[in-house]
Amino acid sequence: MIKDLTDAGSTARPGRRMAKRIFEIEAYRRIVAGGAPETLSEFAAQLSAWFKDTYPAAPAVSASFVEAAIRDTWHRRHEVIGSEL
Repeated sequence: MIKDLTDAGSTARPGRRMAKRIFEIEAYRRIVAGGAPETLSEFAAQLSAWFKDTYPAAPAVSASFVEAAIRDTWHRRHEVIGSEL
């Protein structure tokens, strides 16, 4: 998987697509577990730090990239876990 993430410089940009999917999956996992913060920007910052720690060989990603990657999941969080939020 690291190779997929570090190939971000190719013309097809497979690394970015892989990173986007990783952020979506981790965001969903945290939302279901009840570990989502109050704001989208705070959530993006947490996921960005998690990504850097988990995949240190992968290229860095911007906070705006992470926000864009998880925005749909963030807005659907009420459907995912119910109306407790």
